[in-house]
Amino acid sequence: MAMFPPRDFEAEVRKHFSGTTGERIVTALRLGQEALDLFLATLPPGTSRERARRLMQRNTHRGRRPSRVAEAVPS
Repeated sequence: MAMFPPRDFEAEVRKHFSGTTGERIVTALRLGQEALDLFLATLPPGTSRERARRLMQRNTHRGRRPSRVAEAVPS
């Protein structure tokens, strides 16, 4: 088994909370646009960004779904 170095809590906090609030918001928005670009690239040509955004939101927020484990159990 691999031995990992001890984790430094302060370093973890700095890694995730670096920059000002505004910088973090800009970064989050940029990452969201990049994710939308990648998703749009998987869709058929001619699909609009707005349509891709709606599909991506729908796929993210599907609500409660039945457990796949329960479906796999034979009756």
